[in-house]
Amino acid sequence: MIIISLKDFILTGKFGQISTGMTTSEVIDYLGNPGESAEFGSGTGELFYNGFEFFYWTEDNKIYTIQNDSLGNLLSEGVEYEVNDTVIVDTSFLQIGQALTFKNVTDYLMRGNIEFSTVNRGKYDEIRFLSGVTFDFEDEGPAPDKNDRSKLKLNGIRYQDYS
Repeated sequence: MIIISLKDFILTGKFGQISTGMTTSEVIDYLGNPGESAEFGSGTGELFYNGFEFFYWTEDNKIYTIQNDSLGNLLSEGVEYEVNDTVIVDTSFLQIGQALTFKNVTDYLMRGNIEFSTVNRGKYDEIRFLSGVTFDFEDEGPAPDKNDRSKLKLNGIRYQDYS
């Protein structure tokens, strides 16, 4: 059984032993066959593992993005999230069962002495870690009020490296 720490991912940019720049075959060797895969016809493709996505360049099959666009939903599952029969993501550091708002997450990160910065992207806000990994937050209401971050809900996690 492979256990991948979500906390280690935000601190290092590595998803277990997977990092950007690795090939799709190395990802498959580590995680097993993806649940789905696709090539988009634009020079890019994706391996999909139960919510976690690995985007790659089709020219050399190298990974450039690791992300999950439904992290808030994933975290409601419990402290361990099953990617497949042999891979589990440990999400315990984010206090499952608590509303995952911008304020809750930033308060927890500060208590845990995890360094981060915040970025306002207009339609959403990000928390950016020193590793380059980001959490993004969205307002689920009809009229986002960027002055009230308490309504921003955790949406996704991503690490991108286009080099």
